[in-house]
Amino acid sequence: MTHPWLAALAVLAAALVACGGDDDSPSPAAGATEVRPFSEVQASDFAFEADPTAPGRGIFRVTTTEDMICAIVWGETEQLGRFNNSLSMNGTGITQHDVFLPGAEAGQTYFFLVQGTTADGTLYRSELATFTIAGSTAAAAPTRDDLGPNLALDAAVAEVSSEFSEAWVAANAIDGDLATEWSSAASGDDAFITLDFASAVEIAAIEFVTRSMADGSATTTTFTILLDGAHQFGPFDASTLANPAVHTIEETATSVRFDVETSSGGNTGAVEIRVFAPR
Repeated sequence: MTHPWLAALAVLAAALVACGGDDDSPSPAAGATEVRPFSEVQASDFAFEADPTAPGRGIFRVTTTEDMICAIVWGETEQLGRFNNSLSMNGTGITQHDVFLPGAEAGQTYFFLVQGTTADGTLYRSELATFTIAGSTAAAAPTRDDLGPNLALDAAVAEVSSEFSEAWVAANAIDGDLATEWSSAASGDDAFITLDFASAVEIAAIEFVTRSMADGSATTTTFTILLDGAHQFGPFDASTLANPAVHTIEETATSVRFDVETSSGGNTGAVEIRVFAPR
C-alpha cells in the first residue's frame, strides 16, 4: 500500500540530487533514488524502552555503521503519522541514534519504519514492523512528594555563557520540555546560566539535567550554584534523563547561577534546570 511518507521520501531524494554540489563534483544521482535496506547500515538491533523519567514516553535506540541522518516514522496504524529523530544529530549525521518517542505508551503496539541517508546521498529504509514498549524496570526516580513547584518555570534567564544557536537557547532549559535543550557554544567547564526570580523565593532543592552528545561529549558531571552573586554551594552531581539527582538546599534567593564544574567538554548545557520550592 502507498503511505503518505513515501511522497516526502521522494522529495528528499530529489533534494539530495539537486544539492549534490558544483558542476564538477560527482553527482549522487545514480544511487540517491534507490532505497537500500536499512539493515545494510544497521550495527545493532532496534531497541525500544520506556523512559524512566517521563511516563508516557518511549526511547528508541539503534547504532549505524556510519554517520547518518535518520528518523523513526511510527504510529498506531500502518498509516503511521508521527516521526522523531535524535536531538544529538545537532545538524549532522551520527552513528548512535537515541530518539525520544513522546506519547508512546507502555503496552501499546505501534507500527514503525526507520529511514535515513548517508553522506553520499544513499537512502535506506527498514521494513514496516511493530514495537511494544514494556513497563520500565529501572529503579524508581527519587520521590518529589516533599517538594513544591518548579520555580524555574517562572524565572527569566538573566545571563548565559553562550548559546549554540537560536534552536539551542538558554530558555530551553527552563521551559519544562525535555525535548528541548540549552547548548552552549563550546563553553565546556566554563558554561553557566543565571536565573532571575524578580523577588526573593524560598528554595528547597535544585536539579541540573545535563545534555550530552552521542559520543559522550558535552556531558556535565558536576555543577555548583551561586545565590545572589555571593553564596556558593556544591559541587553537586548533575542529573541525566535516566538517573535523576535532586539536591536539597534550604535557602532564600532572588537569583541562582548554575556553573558547570566538571564535564567532558564541548557544547555543554542542560536539558532542564529545576529549582524547587518547599512543599
